[in-house]
Amino acid sequence: MLLLVFSITKEVNEIKKYIGIIFLVFSLVFAFGALSEFEENMTASIFILFLVSLPLYLLGQLMRTSWTDFKKKVKRWLAIYVYCIIIVPLIFYSYETYEERKQKAISDGKYILYEPGASELSSLSLVFMLALLLFISIRFFSPDLKRKRLLTGIIIGTVFLYSGFQYVMWSDYRGIHQDLGLVSHSWTGKRTVKSFDEIKGIYVQPSVHKAKLSDPTDETEFTWKLIFVDHHNEKVEYHFRSLSKDSLEAAQQIKGIAQDSQILFRVNDMSDQIFKWFDFELELKELDKEPFYQFFEVNKSP
Repeated sequence: MLLLVFSITKEVNEIKKYIGIIFLVFSLVFAFGALSEFEENMTASIFILFLVSLPLYLLGQLMRTSWTDFKKKVKRWLAIYVYCIIIVPLIFYSYETYEERKQKAISDGKYILYEPGASELSSLSLVFMLALLLFISIRFFSPDLKRKRLLTGIIIGTVFLYSGFQYVMWSDYRGIHQDLGLVSHSWTGKRTVKSFDEIKGIYVQPSVHKAKLSDPTDETEFTWKLIFVDHHNEKVEYHFRSLSKDSLEAAQQIKGIAQDSQILFRVNDMSDQIFKWFDFELELKELDKEPFYQFFEVNKSP
């Protein structure tokens, strides 16, 4: 009899565990759905996150464990949910919307190419964001951490530094304008414009970026750059990682301007190794080879 009761109890617990996992999956589905619609309908997204996704998440954790474990770990599970579902997406969302608003404010619709940073300092924006994520994760997931107030102060300070840096770098950008030419605006307020009349040659340089063995996230891939050379032999370069329709269309537009302005436009030859990666990425991304072959002046049959 005891064995029968034990067996039934075990089966019930297993069923509860599976139901709890199902609730967790539905919780994540609702959360990702709410996040995907956050920009269009912020109120509805917040409603779904806190009144649908979060209760399902907590109920799922309860059903897959026990009431005793739930009481012990609920704070940690809440921290995981808040950090992964709310804080991380919110920080990335603020970063992306900042870049989008900056481009919309600056662009008049005639920029063929646009980059949000004219100086190397622009990369610090990503450093601030990653540092903020790191500090918050330490604060959330280190219950035995001493000097929590100090870390909280560091987080608040990082937020102010990050916000201040974004404010200062608002005017830092560069791009290629249809009418003006090469435009660069520094965060210091210095603006330089180099018209197409000042350019004597535009060169396309294909190459391959080889992955570093010390960096597991690095990948070997086809890269290329547009090199603008003026009459004083000063160079301005725009780098492209991999291949895309947008970058090809921009380069073709620049080539058209060069032909109209009688500027030398030259595509440097590819070695067999470079062509191998070039062709591989076209197939990998399922891109139409013909326009890429034509632009890069590839004589090999696609």
